[in-house]
Amino acid sequence: MSSNIFVLLYYKFTPLKDAKFEAKQHKLVCMGIGLKGRILIGDEGINGTVAGTRAQLKQYTEYMDSHPDFKGIVFKRSTAPKMPFPKMIVKYRPEIVTLGKDVDLKKTGKYLSPEQMHEMFENNEDMVVVDMRNNYEWEVGRFEGAIQPDTVRFYELPEKVKNLKIDKDKKVVTYCTGGIRCEKATALLAEEGFTDVYQLEGGIVKYLEKYPDGHFVGKNFVFDDRMVTNTETKSGERVLGKCAHCKKASDRYIDCAKPDCHQLFICCKDCDKKHKGLCPVAIKDLANK
Repeated sequence: MSSNIFVLLYYKFTPLKDAKFEAKQHKLVCMGIGLKGRILIGDEGINGTVAGTRAQLKQYTEYMDSHPDFKGIVFKRSTAPKMPFPKMIVKYRPEIVTLGKDVDLKKTGKYLSPEQMHEMFENNEDMVVVDMRNNYEWEVGRFEGAIQPDTVRFYELPEKVKNLKIDKDKKVVTYCTGGIRCEKATALLAEEGFTDVYQLEGGIVKYLEKYPDGHFVGKNFVFDDRMVTNTETKSGERVLGKCAHCKKASDRYIDCAKPDCHQLFICCKDCDKKHKGLCPVAIKDLANK
């Protein structure tokens, strides 16, 4: 079934003279068009996901291409069965993706197109593939053989990188959802002494556009109401995640129902009902009171 709702994922690192004003102005533009989504605008650029009809997104991309700071952005496109955002949020943040330390973005990893990445897998190239997303994203879907630095938040990466047991002269290929985290992550790896670092341009989203049944297995986690994409492939549904309670295969995310928890976790429908939407930690905490 075709969808009338489309989603754009994008970012651009570009110095902004007055990012706080730009955030206010940008929200007015988006609301005027009728978009919904989540956008961060900071001193270092813009990072956003917006959703709307084809006509609305055409109007938005035309606006962006006419903007002196935002023109030239490569948008990653996907569809949604229904509107995946409840409202339009535009916020100012000093960092549009929070690493927590300054890195030289002129020293990022070499870009790999989806075609180049696919060819490297097809040729069984000698490389280490590192997922620069968080562990709960990696749990439900990842590239074949990929490792993950065990981060729950991206700003943990500077410390976690120090523990990566990888030869610093080894070919390291990184990826994330849309590419933005790899910009900073590969610059960090270069700072740590890694000499042969690459990043998947456009991230998982662009790869799946080209190779929906390629070397990315499982589901792609996204930060909107869809939770996961890539739900259908030529070889059928592949479930990598496990329910946090019963450990059965599942890729169904929920927020913990405990008001002071709200931990995002994988939970099958049966366990959701049985444990009333609580995560294992919340159940343990309540039992100890």
